Amino acid sequence: KTRHSRQESMVAKGCVKKTVPSAGAGGAVRLGRSRGGTARPVLRARTCATLSVSPRGGNLRGLLRVSVPVFGQSCRAPRSTAPTRAVKADDALLEQQLPEHPLLRRGTLSNGLRYVILPNSTPPQRFEAHLEVHVGSVDENERQQGLAHLVEHVTFLGSRKREQLLGTGTRSNAYTDFHHTVFHIHAPNLNSTNGKPMLPQVLSALREIAFEPDLLPSRMEKERRAVLAEMQMMNTIDYRVDVQLLTYLHEENALGCRFPIGLEEQIKQWTREDLVEFHDKWYFPANATLYVVGDFESSDEVEAMVGDTFGDLLPRMGEHSVPASRHDVRPPVKHTYGNLDKHASAYGFGEHLEGEDEGLSVTVPETVKPSIFRHPLLHEFSINMFCKLPVMRVKNLQDLKRSFIGRVVLSVLKFRLNSHFASDEDLKITSFDLDFSDSGREGCTVTTLTVTAEPRHWKEAIQLAVNEVRRMKEFGITKSEFKHYCEALLRDSRQLSEQAGTVPSIDNLDFVMESDALGHVVMDQKQSHEALESVVDTIELEEVNSYARSILSYISDFGSEADLVREGEEARFADDMGPTRATSIVTCIPAYVDKDGGSIATGGSHARGQNSMGQMDHEELEAIMEQGGELPVPEDSGDAFNVPENAVEFNLDATEIADVISEVRSLPLEPVEDFEVPDNLISDKELGELIALSEPAFVPLEGQQRVNSEPDPVTGIVQKKLSNGVAVNYCKTDNEPQAAMIRVVASGGRGVEKPMAAPNGLGSVALGTRALSEVGAIGQWERQQVELFCVSNLIHFVLETTEEFVVLDFHFASTGGGIRAVMEMIHLLLQSPRWDESSLTRAKQAYRAHYSSLGKSLERATLNNALTAMVGQSCCFLDPVPEELDAVTLKGAAEVLMAQLVSRNLEVNVVGDFDEGELEDTILKLLGTLPERSVDWSEWVDHSIEFVRGSLQQNNTKFLLADSDERACAYIIGPAPYRWQDISASGGEAASSSGSDGLGGFMDFLGDAPKERQEHPLFMSVSLSLMAEIINSRLFTTVRDSLGLTYDVSFELQLLDRMKKSWYSVSVTSTPAKIDDALDASLHVLRELTSRRVSQQELDRARRTLLARHETDLKDNSYLIGLLTHLQCGTVPRKDIRCLRELTSVYSAATVADIYEAYNRLGLSDQEIYTCTGVSGESLGEEEAGRQKQLEAAAAIAMASRNGNLFEALRIALENGGGKK
Repeated sequence: KTRHSRQESMVAKGCVKKTVPSAGAGGAVRLGRSRGGTARPVLRARTCATLSVSPRGGNLRGLLRVSVPVFGQSCRAPRSTAPTRAVKADDALLEQQLPEHPLLRRGTLSNGLRYVILPNSTPPQRFEAHLEVHVGSVDENERQQGLAHLVEHVTFLGSRKREQLLGTGTRSNAYTDFHHTVFHIHAPNLNSTNGKPMLPQVLSALREIAFEPDLLPSRMEKERRAVLAEMQMMNTIDYRVDVQLLTYLHEENALGCRFPIGLEEQIKQWTREDLVEFHDKWYFPANATLYVVGDFESSDEVEAMVGDTFGDLLPRMGEHSVPASRHDVRPPVKHTYGNLDKHASAYGFGEHLEGEDEGLSVTVPETVKPSIFRHPLLHEFSINMFCKLPVMRVKNLQDLKRSFIGRVVLSVLKFRLNSHFASDEDLKITSFDLDFSDSGREGCTVTTLTVTAEPRHWKEAIQLAVNEVRRMKEFGITKSEFKHYCEALLRDSRQLSEQAGTVPSIDNLDFVMESDALGHVVMDQKQSHEALESVVDTIELEEVNSYARSILSYISDFGSEADLVREGEEARFADDMGPTRATSIVTCIPAYVDKDGGSIATGGSHARGQNSMGQMDHEELEAIMEQGGELPVPEDSGDAFNVPENAVEFNLDATEIADVISEVRSLPLEPVEDFEVPDNLISDKELGELIALSEPAFVPLEGQQRVNSEPDPVTGIVQKKLSNGVAVNYCKTDNEPQAAMIRVVASGGRGVEKPMAAPNGLGSVALGTRALSEVGAIGQWERQQVELFCVSNLIHFVLETTEEFVVLDFHFASTGGGIRAVMEMIHLLLQSPRWDESSLTRAKQAYRAHYSSLGKSLERATLNNALTAMVGQSCCFLDPVPEELDAVTLKGAAEVLMAQLVSRNLEVNVVGDFDEGELEDTILKLLGTLPERSVDWSEWVDHSIEFVRGSLQQNNTKFLLADSDERACAYIIGPAPYRWQDISASGGEAASSSGSDGLGGFMDFLGDAPKERQEHPLFMSVSLSLMAEIINSRLFTTVRDSLGLTYDVSFELQLLDRMKKSWYSVSVTSTPAKIDDALDASLHVLRELTSRRVSQQELDRARRTLLARHETDLKDNSYLIGLLTHLQCGTVPRKDIRCLRELTSVYSAATVADIYEAYNRLGLSDQEIYTCTGVSGESLGEEEAGRQKQLEAAAAIAMASRNGNLFEALRIALENGGGKK
């Protein structure tokens, strides 16, 4: 598993804010990407899931994540010895069965309960216990739609034994999807309150939840309301799109209509008898599997506990007094597949479970008709081309070989599409996704091509993508592509085999559950790598190309499926797959566009973008139970919208779309050129010349007499400085063997943009970082060469900017020359970047698309309105608007960005598994040879950030979004201290402690005197973190549980490091009828800390939570590198090594008085608080619509005036009532 999550450390801003939004998803239905990253949605009734959508741009795309089932392995990119000449494999070798994981223990109790036990030492002293009941939404009948999910709610939340787990360091939750219901518990080995083993208590709770629930009527009514609340909250436009995709992908079976959330009218009508009947039918031992994975010494002991806990449960008897089993009562889902060769052996015809062969009917070669989903809240055109196939089970070496070949094919195609994207000045394709993966929850394999584009470019986007697929199908991959991708994937396999002991238990458990659902053999990472090594040399280039033809023919030959069948062996398809056809095509389009066919905003006023948030779990939903009565979930009365001004309807028909796809076959086609991929970006000769010219050296740190070579005795961190001014911090860890992470940080960021529309004004740094990423070429090397160089060396690079810093993040393989490879990239990016106008154009297009979509997102627009009220229009905290984007030039963007990326403004942080000598030598040669330069801070001055003090009306606004369904959210924003604020008696900004290299002052801090605590650099950061944890606890307890006004409420701090401004925010969701009350209640909780003092118990609980999280996160390199960041940053002078040494001690010493030192510095008066309430509904009242139009006009006039466009401001004013206010 790749663990590249970004978490904010408790000391430094260890994460970089993305410039495109992340979407939070929670509640009953988890809408996300299925295993491996496909664009297909995965619906599961869940209560704690979060969906994060990564930005399309911002990297060199050296890491291509393509999901094809190579089991026991990640989907990252690799290197070793690739096959140059294939070795002929005999059938006996390829038919050899794969070995199962040596530590995996399976068994079945006498009552039919199956169990799987797997020892796993990461994280230490913790375990996962998941009870899977094999029933989901596809098992419901016509009048039970949503009943599986409701039963899950009632059984889980009605368990008293589950409640007894609270406070023991345990986390628990449950979810329901198409094919199963899972109750899962993550627990420590020992109970934190009494020191007893937790496993018996956890297993006992799972037994009660699944097999001995009370199913009380009172609990049922509470959960009925909770489920209806979930249904309303998650019904975003993204969810509605996902429903459409699944409806047409599985239109022939229940997966296309039995969504876990269910139907509102049915949920309202069920009685307790309905729940009991459903539970009795499906919840019995033989229809369940228990998974226990964790850090335990004896599988025998765990197995004995399983038997003791579940062994006496009575089996449910079937016919002839034989215990009932899953497949006796649950018919498999039957699919219509896209395989056109009924004799293809890869699909395992005749080898499936009893009854499944009925679903393996090979279809006739007919052309599928595209389906269209049109909606006003959609912003872009997108098309999803699906080919559904039977699961190709991986049981022997031939199966593993086929899977590996599939990864090569999809990786190369994705690489080629990226190359076209990079050269497309008009940004015909906004984004694309390519996937070929299994889905256990859907019981099939699906190949997916997703293309997104501006509506006016929909034809060109389809043609570009389909023609590239056709090129690969006709000409195959090149020798160079074959060599480098085989090397890369094999190297990745080797690296992962070395990381086998660091994979978290939850990841291994999910992998085992998914593999079992698909019928794959479960291997450990070392077994998988050994098996792969035994077959990779038998792979021939023509064999890879034959699989490419089979996998991709559903796209390349759309409209001529009959010809595919007639081609026979002439087409040279893979012997065990044959040709394929499209099984469904789903097109999603906006209802309206502008006169030029471009995207158009609807729904409300907006100026800039910010991220949205939202999450919900079972406990949060209990809030609804506290209030009587029904939740006002709206009826679906169709989509009724006002047509936006200057908009025209956008309509496509299925025939037109199908014709565009099929007509691609008539376009000219040439094979791709092969090209050289360098072993090194900087040759030994060039490097020698650089060293001779620069004479790089390490120099003593400030205040020291000699060069530091020893790690800090407490933290293990080594700090160095190069003669050209580059600062270096590194820490060796074994979190991810043979892998490391580098973060290069430059002070400045968007804060030094000129605060106006100008060539180097607002948006210039944001556009510059994106444009530089889009180019992909550096030094003498072209984009394709650099990308394959990254693939071969497992380099994943992201260039991003925040308000305060420019950040370059690299994940890479630290062995086999990986350190030199990544340092060469850093050197060339900083010294020889390539700029071109087309990359800037694409960056501007992406920001314009983000801007115009803002008004279609309730959460984003609501947050944006509140933030704009606080900071004003011209501010680096907001995304640039079109007028500012237009003003930025390539010269201006390059100038302001590269002015920051100079040696004396760079801090290089390295965390991972590496050879320290090799790292220091490579840094010296490749980073020490950068020219010595400094930032001219007199020219590049930070924005003067002043929070606007408006009237109460200006500070408290409302956003109204026309939509067919009702939803509501609100945000509260206000000023907060910045992370390193010094409140000690001396006042002002204290310099870095002179004793930072020693341990002096450590014991002084632990004293009772508040002055010593307040002087510590971490005082404000720690106090604010503890305060936030306490406020969040109170918000949930009051607004959610006691008042029942919300499904989700959270308090967050946006803490800055350089700028002496920060802010807090509260987000709350509710129904339109309750959102104002929820907002007022949240504000009351914020302010009541003055009247209801924080207790010592609250502080202790918050402290334990944060310290436990810190200890867990230390096993994550992304978290560790956040701790190192800014240790030698001149613009963050108060952070030094002492902060890391004493972090836990500062938390331990914190007092209630310290909490109030932080709290009293929050802006909480009416003049300092900014709120916005967002409400969506089918139609806006006449008065509200008029007010909304006035708000939009006022915002547009203000923006035009600030940018000097007085004629535009006058035109808008005249069009909206002349001089009327």
